[in-house]
Amino acid sequence: MPAVSIVIPVYNIGKYLEKCLDSVVAQTFPDIEIIVVNDGSTDNSPEIIAGYADKDSRIVVIDKSNEGLAYARKSGIEAARGTYIYHLDGDDYLELDAIELLYRKAKEEDADMVVFPFSLDYIESGKSERSIEIADEHFTNTEFFSAIAFSKAHWGVWSYLHKRSLYANGVTFHKGLNYGEDVFLTTQLVYFSSRISVLKSKPLLHYIIRESSITNSRFNEKKARDILLYPSLVNDFLKDKPEYSSLQKELGAIRIQANNTLLSKRWFKDARTLSRESHAILKQYPDLKRIPQIKAFHKLFTLHRIHLSDSCKMLRCKCRDTFKANRRFSFIQRISNGENTRVKNTNNITGICLLDMFSLLCHHLLWLR
Repeated sequence: MPAVSIVIPVYNIGKYLEKCLDSVVAQTFPDIEIIVVNDGSTDNSPEIIAGYADKDSRIVVIDKSNEGLAYARKSGIEAARGTYIYHLDGDDYLELDAIELLYRKAKEEDADMVVFPFSLDYIESGKSERSIEIADEHFTNTEFFSAIAFSKAHWGVWSYLHKRSLYANGVTFHKGLNYGEDVFLTTQLVYFSSRISVLKSKPLLHYIIRESSITNSRFNEKKARDILLYPSLVNDFLKDKPEYSSLQKELGAIRIQANNTLLSKRWFKDARTLSRESHAILKQYPDLKRIPQIKAFHKLFTLHRIHLSDSCKMLRCKCRDTFKANRRFSFIQRISNGENTRVKNTNNITGICLLDMFSLLCHHLLWLR
């Protein structure tokens, strides 16, 4: 039985797959099995996988029809034999001593989960940044769930090594869920962990951010549904647990940040309803506004809670000479009517132009009241 099973889901990432597999087969810790799940790829990924499997007997190949990332991971977990499992996306890659350092930490502290730092590598710009620096070194399950919910740690399933035995508690997967699947899986694994340790080290994983990835590719209705779904999956998992009542603020933060994600992707369908929901949560837990990822969207909540059409008409009369009203109001009115208007050349979470326009509109709405 190997010490560690590395599960790698693959779907049409042939361009990046060799670098990923090179980093795994060259690990300084040899007692591993490498489970590569081909989730119905139509590019050259299957040929690349077969080539590596011919050269390294530690590689186990699973070929299956495409069912999405969650079920690709599930297939790998079911085949795994290691004491510990590590999930690695097929377009990312590890430092060569990553598994050695993680396994040593897990054994030294008898940890159910070992969390570690990683780097975010932006392909287009060539820039790189370090992940969140986690303050503490040890957590209980609810403590770490709170840390993640409040953006003091990461959701990514690739950001920790964990015991395979955790899955025996009844961990479930949602078929077809791609966006947010790691939030749902991590919630379950964290909950079933008695001891969570943090490895203080150099970044051990290079998380590749590219335009064509699941997270950053062009937005559509399916991804919007996934984002709306995963907070509900987390809530449903926890609702029969004894800690449920004490985790309401955390669940509220998760819901708000899911709504924020939709706005950050310029997906304005049902924006008014989502913003009212977020505003209600903030009214109940006002200190959530201190979380930077929530604070940045507070003006948008205010904007979408009101009915924009009448306000635009009022502002058109009041502010005709203040700025180019026709063009901007046309854009705002399209948003208020539920159209998915896209903003070009944005360099931040919602676009400088969009935030400036919304801020200005909110300012004048308050002035007119």
